[in-house]
Amino acid sequence: MIKKIQTLILSLIAVFVAATAVNAQATGTPTLEIITPSEGQTIYGNKVPILFNVENFEIVDYQQNTTAVTGQGHIHLWLDDKDPTPVTATKVVEDTYTFSDVPYGSHTLMAELVGNTHQSLALPQKVTINFTNAEIASSETAATSGFDKKTALVIFVVVALVILAAWWYTKEEDEELEAEEKPKKQKARKSSRAKKRR
Repeated sequence: MIKKIQTLILSLIAVFVAATAVNAQATGTPTLEIITPSEGQTIYGNKVPILFNVENFEIVDYQQNTTAVTGQGHIHLWLDDKDPTPVTATKVVEDTYTFSDVPYGSHTLMAELVGNTHQSLALPQKVTINFTNAEIASSETAATSGFDKKTALVIFVVVALVILAAWWYTKEEDEELEAEEKPKKQKARKSSRAKKRR
């Protein structure tokens, strides 16, 4: 009986510790991280996808949630903005965003977690990274780096020869099988003629 009570008490303590850890994590300090692009990364093309990692903070649509709620808000995002303000920020209500028509070159990306009324958090969560975007290789460059006409012709000839060799090999097998089957067929015809005569 004492062992059962001890086991019950230990189980209750374990549940309490786990619940406290989950509650502490849920009420922890909000954090913001830019996963993509990473610091110093080169992105090819003029579309720049941004991926965030947000913890201990609920991202919501500020247009539908206009009152300040602790632990709730959205992301302000600035690309190459020398004087970032809430007014000039791109307001992001998801953990992803894509900038289009970004000129090629070096860029500075800044992001901040803010509340529903666009105010900075009590412990501001701001992140800044630098990245570069470059032009995708043109189709002419891609064509010269791939197969040229001579290489394509050689591949075509090799494939044709392989097909021809396979046909020739199976043709010889077919002829051999036909030669083996011919006497059997003749024998079968003779025996069927003999049965008909009887």
